[in-house]
Amino acid sequence: MTPLNALQRCQTVLAGGVPDRVPVCLQNFMQAAAFAGQSMRDYCLEGAKMAEAHIATWQHFRHDMIDLENGVTALAQAVGCTVEIYDDKTPPWVTKPALESLEQIDRLKPIDPYQDGTLPEMLKATRLLAQELGGHVFLLAEADQGPFSLAAQIVGIEEFLMALVIPEKKELVQRLLAYTTQQVITYGRALIEAGAHVTMMGESLAGPDVCSPKTYREFGAPYEAQVVEALRAEGKPIGLHICGNATRIIEPMIATGAAFLQVDYKIDRAVCKQAARGRTTLIGTIDPSNVLARGTAADVTEAARSDIEHLAHDGGFLLSPGCSLPYTTPPANVEALVAAAERFGRYA
Repeated sequence: MTPLNALQRCQTVLAGGVPDRVPVCLQNFMQAAAFAGQSMRDYCLEGAKMAEAHIATWQHFRHDMIDLENGVTALAQAVGCTVEIYDDKTPPWVTKPALESLEQIDRLKPIDPYQDGTLPEMLKATRLLAQELGGHVFLLAEADQGPFSLAAQIVGIEEFLMALVIPEKKELVQRLLAYTTQQVITYGRALIEAGAHVTMMGESLAGPDVCSPKTYREFGAPYEAQVVEALRAEGKPIGLHICGNATRIIEPMIATGAAFLQVDYKIDRAVCKQAARGRTTLIGTIDPSNVLARGTAADVTEAARSDIEHLAHDGGFLLSPGCSLPYTTPPANVEALVAAAERFGRYA
C-alpha cells in the first residue's frame, strides 16, 4: 500500500477506510507544555504558546493527529465560572460555579468565542497550527466539555447531580442542558472555522464512573446528539470523549452519531470493538498514567501492541492515550507509542 501522510491516514480511518497503518493521536496538552519548557499557566493563556508547544512536539514525535486543548474549563470560564490556572504541572480547575443554584439560570448569557475567557486563545492556536501543519497533519481542536459536564460545572457537580433525581427540578435541568448544548455548538463551530479538521466534546461526568447508564441515556446522550446533528448539518464533524469505563454506555454513545469515540483504557475492548465495528471509529486506549507516565518504554510498546491486536482489525481505530498525558510523561515513552504504531500498526 502506498504510504500516506498523517492527514490522509487519519482521514481514511475516520471515513471508514483502511490506511497503510494505524495512526497515532496524542492527547498531550500537558506533556506538550512540558516538552516545550512552558508552565501550564503560560500554555493555557497564550494561543501562540499552545501552537508553539504542539508544533515542537509534532516535529519531534511525528504523530498523525494533534489534539489541541487547554484543559477542561475553557467553556466553564467563558460562561462565568471562576477558574484557577496554575503555574505548576496542574491543569486548570473550576473553583467556583457560575451560579449558586439552578433557579438562577436566567443569569446565563450566550458565549462569544472571540471574546470570552481563553476561547480566543484556543482559536488563535488553532489558526496557527492550521497554517503551519494543517496541510499534512490532522488537527483536532477540542470544544472542551459537552452539555452534561458543562452544566455540572455551571451550578456545581453536587448540586447538578442531586437535581437529576428531583422531579421538581427536571424542567430547570432541561433548560440548563439546552443552554449548554448551544454553547458547545457555538464553540465547536468557531474551532472548525478557525481551521481544525474536527472538534470534540468531553463528557467525563456523564460516564458510568460517575452516573448510571440510565442517567446518561436521559440527560447525556440526547443533548450530545443535538450537538452532533447541528454541526454535522454544517459539515463540521465532532467527536465524543468519555473518561472511565464507558462499556455500559457504548451503544448510546455510538447512537449520538459522533464522528469518533475517544475512549479510556478501562473499557472492555472486545465489547466496544464489536459495537463500534462499521459504525464509528475508536480512539484510545493506552493507560496515560500507569503505563505512559510511570511505565517503561517496553511497557508502552506491549500495551500498544495489545491494543492494536484487539482493536485494529477491520479498521476503525486510532492508537492514543486513553486520556490526557500527565505533564511528567517521559518523552521516551511517547516515542515508544509512535514507534509501536509504525512497527505493529497493520489492520488485519
